[in-house]
Amino acid sequence: MHSKWQIWDFFSSFQRNYLASFNGLLAMNTFDPICMKMMKDFLVKGSEGRTIHHKLAGEVTSNWIEEEFQTLSLFGGADCFLIHLAQDLKADILDLLAKLELSDRFVILCYESEGVSWKKIIKDAKIATLVIEPPRFWELNKLLDFVANYLRLPLSYDAKTWILDALENNLSTFYNTCTVLKLNYPESKEVSTAEVKSLFTLDRLDQFAMASMFTRKKFSDFYDRLVQLEGDFDKMRGFFGFMQGHLIKLADTSYLAQKPRLTQYDKDLHSTAKLWKIEEITIEIDRFNQWEIQSKKKDSFLWNELRQKHLRALIRE
Repeated sequence: MHSKWQIWDFFSSFQRNYLASFNGLLAMNTFDPICMKMMKDFLVKGSEGRTIHHKLAGEVTSNWIEEEFQTLSLFGGADCFLIHLAQDLKADILDLLAKLELSDRFVILCYESEGVSWKKIIKDAKIATLVIEPPRFWELNKLLDFVANYLRLPLSYDAKTWILDALENNLSTFYNTCTVLKLNYPESKEVSTAEVKSLFTLDRLDQFAMASMFTRKKFSDFYDRLVQLEGDFDKMRGFFGFMQGHLIKLADTSYLAQKPRLTQYDKDLHSTAKLWKIEEITIEIDRFNQWEIQSKKKDSFLWNELRQKHLRALIRE
């Protein structure tokens, strides 16, 4: 079995009692530690009473494999194992595990990265794999919906929109945010934006949305968002570097014609390119380059420049 899923499909459609009858070696990989925990909890709950032990990869040695699987034992002969941090397994140990005859129990290797060991498993195709893939960037709203439903948290539409705009868009952030909201508003029929804002502050910079805002020349909104992040030089440094790359693509979108399929990002880039002259783009690339340097030096004057740009944009509008 070599199976790939999106997280919302896995939890709605994958056989809940799969481990009740599964025997053999299985390697699992997910895009996030929280996802791996959710996945393991889901599968273990459906194992229907089978004895399952947990071991770290560093504890798995050739001696342990021999004693547990290759020596007759009157005790624990049908015990199953979850091996955590499987990416740390040594190559010889992985080879020994792959050769085991497991007719009445299972061993699950839990990977949390796609290193050399995982790539070997995929290439050799000797071990069954179960993978939950990361959502595409345009599916992040669906990821938030999934987490809220998983935790039975009734978020209002506006509250979801605020979370998507204000917080880091990844599973761990969504899960931790929804958990805190659930603990604070356990009886709420619909958690509002005000209730979310009372517990969380604005800390996210959506690079794609910001780039679209800038190239559509919505400068007052763009700079208003930047000045809210005053003091976060590391976030600004990364964003200014991203903007330079974005504007270089904007300067020449001819490469898009060679792509068989355009992403939403590509389509947005293509539609906004006509709003700019090459001279304007060059000026802005130089500006973002200078701001990146200021961010690297943690130059506080950067914030004065951003506030001035925001004020000028407001005046022009």
